[in-house]
Amino acid sequence: MPARASFPSRTRAALRPAYRRLRASKAGPLVDRIRHWPRSVRRSIGFRLAGAALTLGGPDVLGLGAGTSARSSWGNLPKAWQVTPRPAPADKTWPDPPDVDDAARVTHSIYETGDRPPVMDLALMESLNEEYASHPLVPAPNGLDQASREERARRRLLEVHDAIDLQGKKVLELGCGPGFEVWYLSHKFGADAWGVDVAERKAWAVLEDDRTHYRCVDIADGSGLDADSFDRVISFSVLEHVVHPHAVIAELYRILKPGGLIWLSANLHRGPKASHIFREVYFPFPHLLFSDDVIRQFRESHGGKAAGASWVNRLTWSQYEDYMRQTGFIIRSLRFSEQPIDEGFYERFGDILGRYPRWDLSRDFFHVVLEKPAGPRAG
Repeated sequence: MPARASFPSRTRAALRPAYRRLRASKAGPLVDRIRHWPRSVRRSIGFRLAGAALTLGGPDVLGLGAGTSARSSWGNLPKAWQVTPRPAPADKTWPDPPDVDDAARVTHSIYETGDRPPVMDLALMESLNEEYASHPLVPAPNGLDQASREERARRRLLEVHDAIDLQGKKVLELGCGPGFEVWYLSHKFGADAWGVDVAERKAWAVLEDDRTHYRCVDIADGSGLDADSFDRVISFSVLEHVVHPHAVIAELYRILKPGGLIWLSANLHRGPKASHIFREVYFPFPHLLFSDDVIRQFRESHGGKAAGASWVNRLTWSQYEDYMRQTGFIIRSLRFSEQPIDEGFYERFGDILGRYPRWDLSRDFFHVVLEKPAGPRAG
């Protein structure tokens, strides 16, 4: 009985949203009928089902089954574990191994390195860029003129609208740049459209009107926008440039209405194009292979910006996902934009690229739809 008395407090937070979602599902009529059964019968059924779920799936299973946010492993797992029954104590005496002269000397290795790896200097970067000039990583980069930006904004918004419905909604774009997506949101989709960016753009003053709004703000420090006020949030290739992504995700959660949706894409640091300088550097992974000092020298010598690769945070998708679930979001869909690894290039620089999982090297972007739960925040 004592174990049963403590059971409800451990699972109540997870059972409530599970119950609400079950009522909203096709099983809703059956759930409504069960509500009229005697309380003792309902409690017995609840205890048995929840107990079985915890036994089979562990502490997170109720949250996952309810569609609520799963706690991350680093915040949820016990600090130590021990088999049952407890192991017998080891004998305190230790045997002596044979004496071996120079025991650590390598006699054979399956990882023979062969020649010394190349020096990752400016001369090598110049050579690689010349080699890839005829078949660059990005053969036709997006245009930066207004017509190209407008066309790209229309293409993006049609994709997003097809997924999460932008019509007539209050929508925020995170990292809006010149703001053409925001203007189309209000003038094409009838949205109450807002854009935020850390840098104010010249176009804002021209595009802004009573349904098209822009703010220069770093929302990691707080947006100043009302809580639970936006139906939708969209963002394209911005989150990788954010210094405090967890704070940004938390602020988006705060301003989004319960039941609201986010469509978000971001470039992953280990992808081949994450340097963001593929208009100047034609080969993959320059940011993983060369230091910022070397890249800066290269760009300066070719009349480019006196800077290294674009600043991006180094989060993997797993770390982004952890932040999203910790904040309370439900992940509704996920896909990756991927690019096959240039195997010859990989072999040449395997001493560096081989330090990363291959699936991370082939993933350029993630595209995810998040939902803020309609019920009370879990956990």
